[in-house]
Amino acid sequence: MELKEKQPMTMKHRTYLPLATGIYLNYAILGMATIIISQYGTQFQALWHTDMKGLSTVIAMIGIGRLLTILVAGYLSDRLGRRKTMLIGMLAQILFLLGLVFSTNLISACVAALFMGATNSFGDTSSYPALTDAFKENAASMNSLVKAAMSLAQFALPFIVAVQPNAKFTLIVMVVIMALDIALIGMTRFAPQTLKSAPTQAPEKVAVKSGAQPSMLIDGSLLIVVGFTLSFTFYVFSQYAPNFGSSVLHMSANGAKSLISWYAMASLISVFITSSLVTRLKPIKLIFTYTLISFLGLVQMVTFPNADGARLTAVLIGFFAAGGIWQLGLTLLSQYFPAEKGKVTGYYSFATSLTFFVGPLVSSLIIDDTAASVLHVFEIDTGVTLFSLIIIIILFIRNRKFDL
Repeated sequence: MELKEKQPMTMKHRTYLPLATGIYLNYAILGMATIIISQYGTQFQALWHTDMKGLSTVIAMIGIGRLLTILVAGYLSDRLGRRKTMLIGMLAQILFLLGLVFSTNLISACVAALFMGATNSFGDTSSYPALTDAFKENAASMNSLVKAAMSLAQFALPFIVAVQPNAKFTLIVMVVIMALDIALIGMTRFAPQTLKSAPTQAPEKVAVKSGAQPSMLIDGSLLIVVGFTLSFTFYVFSQYAPNFGSSVLHMSANGAKSLISWYAMASLISVFITSSLVTRLKPIKLIFTYTLISFLGLVQMVTFPNADGARLTAVLIGFFAAGGIWQLGLTLLSQYFPAEKGKVTGYYSFATSLTFFVGPLVSSLIIDDTAASVLHVFEIDTGVTLFSLIIIIILFIRNRKFDL
């Protein structure tokens, strides 16, 4: 009897495996696209007749594209459906990649970068819900594999760059893969979309607890700020680590770019370990521990710059900052305010979107081709991580008195 009940579930999962494959392939290309400007930085500087400040401006435009589209993307995902919204994001990614191929100046590159921001928005608001609808019993693990696909691709990209130094060739291959993925998503089966409906009975009342409870004004606001600062830590590192390796440490081009491989490998491992730890430990404890280790890693990197130390910091930032701590913050926020989960998730995601604009923008005001300027960027990253740690300590102290 038990076997009969499990078999239809297995068949259902097999039905949606092509969907999962298409989503993971999309995010693998997205993962590479996120860091491709920094990996081929020298070529893009020559193609666009610019310098490091110009590249930072292009990267900042990705954040603007995300900010402009994140709210409308969620609305369209619910109204148009997951498939159409996902396809919009995938088409935007092709426009970004082709934009990099054909851009001959900084302005056209900035316009192309806006589409990358849209890709993030439309992809996130369609892919995660689509996986949740298709794999309800395993939604957490299936969604965590999205991050794993991105990390694996980011681990591989520096090796691809070493083998194929022509940025345009790599971009064209990525476009071809995206076109095939669009065809797969267009033909594959999606699960019925979960929609809000009018309740047929009186809604269940949320149990009122007598103990101290989190404050939206204090705890909610601080966690939303943490959504920004946590993302700032790993995003700035992922974009400028190759510059640190080449300018500050005078590593070879391939050696400097390999820092991202160390970072991505650690991030990939962290996805699975963190998802296991969160079932055993309180999220706030993990967030504190992860942030503290990230901070110490950055302090070591900027205080005693050397190649081995940079590789160690890349591993630490990959594991403790990029591998799932952002999701832990969102989990804690949802636990604090379960009745307003949708609203606070929107605020948290919007604060994170600011990172993709503010981080590169601030860096563009500082960075040039000198070692001192690159070091200043990482000093700012260290300072923001310290700010994260201070906020998290406050949250940790307050968390101890809550009746949750």
